Amino acid sequence: MGETLAIDGGRLAYEEAGAGPPIVFIVGLGGHGAYWKTQVAAFRSEFRTVTFDHRGVGASEGQPPYSVEQWADDTLRLIDALAFNRIHLVGNSTGGAIAQVLAAGYPDRIASLVLGGTWARPDVRFVRIFEFRRRVLFEMGSEAYENLGTALTLPAGLPHSDGAVRTAHNTPPEIVAARIDALLAFDTGTRARQIRSPTLVIAAEDDVLVPRQLSEVLAGEIAGARFVKFERGGHHFPQTQADAYNALLLDHFRLNGGSHE
Repeated sequence: MGETLAIDGGRLAYEEAGAGPPIVFIVGLGGHGAYWKTQVAAFRSEFRTVTFDHRGVGASEGQPPYSVEQWADDTLRLIDALAFNRIHLVGNSTGGAIAQVLAAGYPDRIASLVLGGTWARPDVRFVRIFEFRRRVLFEMGSEAYENLGTALTLPAGLPHSDGAVRTAHNTPPEIVAARIDALLAFDTGTRARQIRSPTLVIAAEDDVLVPRQLSEVLAGEIAGARFVKFERGGHHFPQTQADAYNALLLDHFRLNGGSHE
């Protein structure tokens, strides 16, 4: 990450690329901005892209406890520091939960919204899976946690960027566990109904970690949201279906232009 920004209780490492209307990408539970490198390459010729490591992850700093609302505040601090008036906002998985909080609280700042592989609130199955992942981390170690995550998120036979997915080896277990705790505590409540930005919700039919139905429920709570489903792609469809995913985003951004720095 090229630049850093002071935040409450830490520092946020971020990178910018390209020029034009700004897109801010919020990554999921792994927390590494490098997840979006394929999207940065695809959009930097037309847009100004911003990616960042979550606090406590990668080159960013900040100790637990964490919350989705805290992460949304970090993102807003970055948007303000870069003097963006309105942005295109993209969140995947946990990043989608963060993006919901921002879009509901600051509708005038969000020109368009993309939510991928995410949820409005966890169900019983969701809670059990993430509690089990937390247990594996501490009882079996980071490698077992990574292997379980790969099995839950990546379908066979589709390309992906393994280095962007497998990140827990570089993050202390107590940080990973605190991030899971924050994820499990999140419930969007009525916030999704407060989102007014043009919204695209994307899911994959074969996503084992966050089933398509959870994203579909979320889309139903956002006025005017468009829901798109990939038949394949797993949880990491921004990587495994990068061309189709990027094409969807580009159409969405162009349709909802007028975002200026």
